[in-house]
Amino acid sequence: MDGPTPVDGSLPATSLVEGALGKLRAVGGRVTSARVAVLSVLESSGDHLSADDIATRVQVLQPAVHRATVYRTLDSLVEVGVVSHTHLGHGAAVYHLVDEEHIHSQCQRCGRIIDLDAGLLAAAARVLLADHGFVLDASHSALLGTCGACAHAASHDHPH
Repeated sequence: MDGPTPVDGSLPATSLVEGALGKLRAVGGRVTSARVAVLSVLESSGDHLSADDIATRVQVLQPAVHRATVYRTLDSLVEVGVVSHTHLGHGAAVYHLVDEEHIHSQCQRCGRIIDLDAGLLAAAARVLLADHGFVLDASHSALLGTCGACAHAASHDHPH
């Protein structure tokens, strides 16, 4: 059979989901329907979702999975390193599958989240370490600012 194989009877597994499940198994984690559902929701969304958004979507896929189980599942998947979370400006943390290391920026006007290369802050991290002994971890917080589209719109709202 070509393509991904279902991990449980109802949800197709993608290469990202199968990779995450492989990492989970490698650390002795169990593959449960809740974990498969959470991973499938995260992979299929292609977006950064809050725990509430994930719980709502999981209940569509697996109605027997309770919201509290989804929250515990997210915590356990973050703990084993297959899911990551990021704290945004004034909102709830958002979650995504760990596929490659990156950092986030968020527009304070429209809320858009932009994934950035993890090395972008390497020079700043070196200075912080050398000058202050501070080890930067930018992976769980977003850099806040204004995206190009909002900056462009603002310049047209208030011409110089």
